[in-house]
Amino acid sequence: MEYALSVGTVPIAGRAVAPLPRVPIPADSNVEMSWQTFGGDMADLLLLALKQRCHTDGLPTDQETLATQLRLHLHRGIGYLAGDPTLKAIDHLIEKAVAAVPQA
Repeated sequence: MEYALSVGTVPIAGRAVAPLPRVPIPADSNVEMSWQTFGGDMADLLLLALKQRCHTDGLPTDQETLATQLRLHLHRGIGYLAGDPTLKAIDHLIEKAVAAVPQA
């Protein structure tokens, strides 16, 4: 099973993954948070996944590149969610997230 918010957002063994296009992202947000706050208990794992994705895409893993790639991934994910006609309320997003978690 693939663990991703949207199919095709994480590299899967044996499958080519296209790098994210460099598009300008408006910096009109006044929200700032630390990496630890953003990632919580998974911060180290998320950083490792981001670095691996940069490596796979042939990008450096310096702070600026990592920050840019994170913004691109977030922007794309928000776009997927914003374009999903089934998400009309936060309850719908929660239902979608819970449904994606594999049952033991």
